[in-house]
Amino acid sequence: MSLTNFLRGIGGEFEIGRVLLTSAGAAAIFTPIGFQAWDMAKGGHFDVTAWCIAYPGGLAALVSAGILGIGSKDKSVATAIQTRDGTAAPATEQGS
Repeated sequence: MSLTNFLRGIGGEFEIGRVLLTSAGAAAIFTPIGFQAWDMAKGGHFDVTAWCIAYPGGLAALVSAGILGIGSKDKSVATAIQTRDGTAAPATEQGS
């Protein structure tokens, strides 16, 4: 699976949720490096430990909610397409 396929939804178009989640992942990796470089250039001190303790927890919560939302939407769209096309599996009764 290529990155562009990951960013596209069921209809083949780019989805804002997938793009934002990918951007958040990249930001989680590169922002501490950027802040450290900026502070080193200015002669300051960036506390990487404090950043790495505080930032990932909130980001993980947001990304998890986004992933669950995207998965739920994709499942609903697939179910709607199956229902529209008449290919949905019929409900079966469970025997006793």
